[in-house]
This record gives sequence, structure tokens and C-alpha cells, in this order.
Amino acid sequence: MSNEQNLYEAAYLISPAYSEEEARNFQQTLKNLVQSGGGFIDQEGGVEKRRLAYPIKKMREAHLGSFRFLLSGDKIAEIDGKLKTSKEVLRHLLVHTKRQPPRTIRTQVIKPIILDEPEISTKKPDAKPAETREPASDIAEIDKKLEEILGK
Repeated sequence: MSNEQNLYEAAYLISPAYSEEEARNFQQTLKNLVQSGGGFIDQEGGVEKRRLAYPIKKMREAHLGSFRFLLSGDKIAEIDGKLKTSKEVLRHLLVHTKRQPPRTIRTQVIKPIILDEPEISTKKPDAKPAETREPASDIAEIDKKLEEILGK
């Protein structure tokens, strides 16, 4: 194959029988293997304990490890062989990837909504003429009318 380096991503599950420190040591040995083959670690990945969605080899939890690296295509078989033959590894995945350009986040420019404000008039409203009522002539008359209405 050619000497051109490709971008790969390795993801693997390590048995929970091993401590997290041992899982990190395994990841470091993989990274050292990549670097000794002339590769370059592109993105450092971590190791964390995860609960699995379904059992793998009768285990419900595992240490998940992953990292991205640049390596020539003829050296990738060595990494794959290490992952296949390791007794610690439950499952593994090696993927040839392409660099993704950084995503730009579109921001929507929100234009302020200007409502038509009602005009405030400085004029005083026209005064309405007051209704003219006849003054009650007598309280006695009002009481009399009330008794008629109420039926007393």
C-alpha cells in the first residue's frame, strides 16, 4: 500500500473484570503501537465505564475506550490484530474516517418588531353636556313609589 496516512477511529469495549486503570494502560499500549508504526494521535479519547444496552459475553457493563489517529493503511492490520487477540477486549471497531470541517452554527437575526404606537393626543376631549335631571322633590314620594313597586 501507499505511505499516505489516513484518519482512523478505534472504539473498543474492555471487560469490567479489569480495573479502570488497567483499561487506561491498555489504551496507552494501543497509542504507543500507533506511534511506533509512524502514526500520529489526532484526538485523545478517554476510558469510562458504561452500562451496556444488552449483554455482551454475559456482561452488562464494560469500559469504553476510543481515540482517533493517523496511520498508513498497511500498518492498520497490526492494530486490528492487537484488538482481535487481546483477551481484555469484548468488542472493537476500527473505522476509516474523513476529516469533517468544523460546523458553523447559523444564528438567526431576530429583527425587533416595532408596533405602531397609538398617537397620544394633547387635545382635551370635547366636554359633553351634563344630562339634566329633575331633582327629587321629596323623599316621601320616592318611598311611596317604592312601596307600590314592591307591593306593600
